[in-house]
Amino acid sequence: MKSTCCRLLLLFGCVLLLAGIGFAGPCPSTTYDNYLGSGFSCGIDDKTFANFSYQSTSNPPGFSVPAGSVSVQPITTVGNPGFRFSAGWMASNASGILAVDSLIGYDVTVNPGGALINDVSLGIGGVGFSGTGSVFVDETICLGAMLPSCTGGQFEQLSVYDYSGGTKLFDELSFAGVSFVDVEKDIEINAGTDGTARLSLVTNQFSETTPEPGSIVLFGSGVLGLAGLLRRKLSL
Repeated sequence: MKSTCCRLLLLFGCVLLLAGIGFAGPCPSTTYDNYLGSGFSCGIDDKTFANFSYQSTSNPPGFSVPAGSVSVQPITTVGNPGFRFSAGWMASNASGILAVDSLIGYDVTVNPGGALINDVSLGIGGVGFSGTGSVFVDETICLGAMLPSCTGGQFEQLSVYDYSGGTKLFDELSFAGVSFVDVEKDIEINAGTDGTARLSLVTNQFSETTPEPGSIVLFGSGVLGLAGLLRRKLSL
């Protein structure tokens, strides 16, 4: 009986591994410094997020926003996973902090059998300015390849902002489905010559192409066939 249970557990583990399920643990709700470091990856639904990076500067130096001050909340909406990044980005002439800049980067991979990504959205909240202050968040994405070169891929850009020239709190881009997206956000907070600016929330989401029923059946059949093959081998 014990031998049979062990074989079944081994069979189940092999099927999951070869089917590409469970590549990474769930993305945690924590501060961004816990996402940094070689080899870290995490999953939301059928997507794996990896290669996280962060850099922050300020004018004058010494007032940048450290990764440990940026909170990360995974967005687990079915068909539209992503992240909420929260921090106290701010600049003002009165405080002497004239500008703060933060770069957030990572990539998204569709797990085997998962739904392709066909839409990326960028949003901001808790935002405001006065006088010459300004908030800009520009996002560069590469579809199908890695930044910065994006060799073999496709460059795209999203942009949101709040300043005297206008307000745009949400941007969205749709495209043919891809299995890999590389992302870099540039968060720029400036006081200008006589103003203030603040930002507390940035969201990024990746909408999915629903797999065709035939693809789902084919994937399921492949997994079942693999299970049958392994079962026969284990019984020998």
